[in-house]
Formats: sequence, C-alpha cells, structure tokens
Amino acid sequence: MRLVGLDVTLQVRLTREHAAEMVSRGGRFGRYAGEMTLAWIDAMAKRYPGDPEAARSCAMHDPLAAAGVSRPELITWAPAHVDVVTSDEVGRGAVVADLLTSEGASAANAQIATAVDVDAFLDYLLDRIRSI
Repeated sequence: MRLVGLDVTLQVRLTREHAAEMVSRGGRFGRYAGEMTLAWIDAMAKRYPGDPEAARSCAMHDPLAAAGVSRPELITWAPAHVDVVTSDEVGRGAVVADLLTSEGASAANAQIATAVDVDAFLDYLLDRIRSI
C-alpha cells in the first residue's frame, strides 16, 4: 500500500500561467481543463481571501496520487507503519504514520510519500493534459 498525503500534494500547485498555457496549447480536453482550472482558482480565491496562494494556484492532490501509480519515480517513498483512527473521537478517519525511527517501532505495512520532484511532475501532468 502506498499513500500520498496532503503534506506532499500541497507541494505541487497548478498556477494561472499553467492553466492559460493549457487553454492556448491544449487539445479539446486541454482547453477545457485549463478553463476549469482557472475557474477553480477563482473559486478558491473567494473562499479563502486570506490565503494569497489560493488566488494564484491550486494543489494537485488527486493527480499526484494517480502519478504515484503511473510514475512512482517522481515521488520519494519511505517505509512506514500506518494506522487509521477508528474511534468516535474528533480524529476519526485520520491516517497516522510512524516513520519507524524509534526503537521498538512496529513493522512497516505501507510506503508513504515524503517528497515529490515538483518540476518533473508538472511537466508530466501538463504534457498529458495538452495531448488530449
């Protein structure tokens, strides 16, 4: 099992410039994706007016997770023991990862993303989008 968390997906952001490039250089889907990206950035800018990054770009959560399957070499992986909070507490559903650095750590049961090659991922993503 491999997991890509928000700490890594938030490192990859599609900018207004990327979206404009998709609109101008993409095929039918690429143009559509660029237009929707611009609309999403506008929506996030309104929803989070105090976050200047929201007005400039949007995170690529799902695309990076999918790239973990199609291009796993773009991501740095580390073994971890992962568990999910299942109680009725506030943290219910949260994933907790132990990076196995302490004595007596549990055995690894997953790999988690710890970093991403941002430039290589964006090149890959934009190339794929422009080609459709």
